[in-house]
Amino acid sequence: MSADRRSLAAVIERDLQKKFVFLSGPRQVGKTTLARQIIAAMGGQYLLYDDDDDRVSILKKNYVGAGVVGLDEFHKFPRWKHHLKGVFDKHHAHLKLLLTGSARLDVFQKSGDSLFGRYYLHHLHPFTCGELQHGTIPPLPHDPLEPHAALDTLPSLLRFGGFPEPYVGQSDTEHRRWSNARRQLLVREELRELTHIHLLNLVEHLMLLLPERIGSPFSQRALAEDIRVSPPTIAQWMEIFERLFVVFTATPYAKRIARSIQRQPKYYFYDWSQLPDDGARFENCVASHLWKAVQLWTDVGLATLGLHTIRDRDRREVDFLVTRDRQPWFLVETKLAETQIAEPLRHFSARLRIPGIQLVLKENVAKREGNVAVLSANRWLGHLP
Repeated sequence: MSADRRSLAAVIERDLQKKFVFLSGPRQVGKTTLARQIIAAMGGQYLLYDDDDDRVSILKKNYVGAGVVGLDEFHKFPRWKHHLKGVFDKHHAHLKLLLTGSARLDVFQKSGDSLFGRYYLHHLHPFTCGELQHGTIPPLPHDPLEPHAALDTLPSLLRFGGFPEPYVGQSDTEHRRWSNARRQLLVREELRELTHIHLLNLVEHLMLLLPERIGSPFSQRALAEDIRVSPPTIAQWMEIFERLFVVFTATPYAKRIARSIQRQPKYYFYDWSQLPDDGARFENCVASHLWKAVQLWTDVGLATLGLHTIRDRDRREVDFLVTRDRQPWFLVETKLAETQIAEPLRHFSARLRIPGIQLVLKENVAKREGNVAVLSANRWLGHLP
C-alpha cells in the first residue's frame, strides 16, 4: 500500500454522503493531508481557520454553497458547535462538511452534545502494519488465533513509529529532530491554548518521565513526589495528555475476575518510538495497534469494543484484554522472544473462556495449544486495521 492513501479515506467519503464528518487525532498524524485529498477528490473547497482570509469566509458562512467543504482547525472558534448546528439544520441537504482538528473534537460528548445525530466521528491513528499492508479496514477476525500472512513493515514501525513524516523519511537524525520539535509544539503551543496551566516546565518534566512508566501500573503518587506537585495535579495533567493525544489508556477489567485489581490504568504513547527499552517499545506498539482497531471498528459500527488490562492480587497479569460488546473477547500478551506460554495468559484464558494470544517479536513462530496461541507479531497484527 502507498502511505499516501489512508484506510479511513473510503469510509469518510461514504459517510459524507449522509452526515457531517469530524476527523480527530494526534498532531502531525496526517489529518490535514487526508482531508485535502478527500476534498480535492470530491471537487470541494478546503478552508483553514488559522488563515485570516479563510477565517472571514468561514465565519460569514460563505462556504455553504460549495457542496463539499473541509474546515481545518475550526474547533479553535469558541462557538464552533453552535455555528455548525445552524449550518447543518439549514444546509445539510446540499452540503458535505469534513471538520478536522488536533485537540480532541469528541471531548464535549461527555457532557451533552448539541450536534448529536448530525455527524460521524472518526479517529485517525498513526500507521500500523495492517494499514500499510492492505490499506483498508478489515472485518473483525473470525478466529483471533489464526496466523495472518507475514508482514515486513514491523521493524520500521518499531524503529521510527507510525507518524507519517518520520516513518516515510526512515532517518534516525530526522526522527530525533521531529520528535524534539513535536514535544515542544505540544507543550508550548497546544497545551497553552487548551488549558490555563502556567507551570509548563513541570509539565514537560512529566512528559520526559513518562517513558519509564509506560506499560506499568500507573502511580500518581510516585510521579507527584518526583515532580513535587500533588497527585490530583498529576491526574489533571494526564487527562490533558489524553486530550492532546499524547497518551491513551488501557483500563483495568474486573468483571468475573476473583481478587482483581481495579485501580491503576496503564498509559501508552501514540508515538511508541520514544521508548528506549525494546520490550516496552514492542508492548506499546502492540497496544497502539489494538487501540486503533478498537476505535476504528467501533467508529464504523462493527461492534462496541474496549481495550483493558487484567491483573489480580496473586500477581497474575496479562497485558491486554479486548472486549466486544462489553464482554471479554480475546487476550494479548507480549514477549520479545519467549515462546513458552505465559502462565497468567493460560490462567485468564481458561477463567474467561476466551482465546489468548502471546505475541513475540521473534519471527517464524506459530504454535497453538487449545485456546492459546504463540505467534510472531508480524504474523498476527495484519488482522487489525
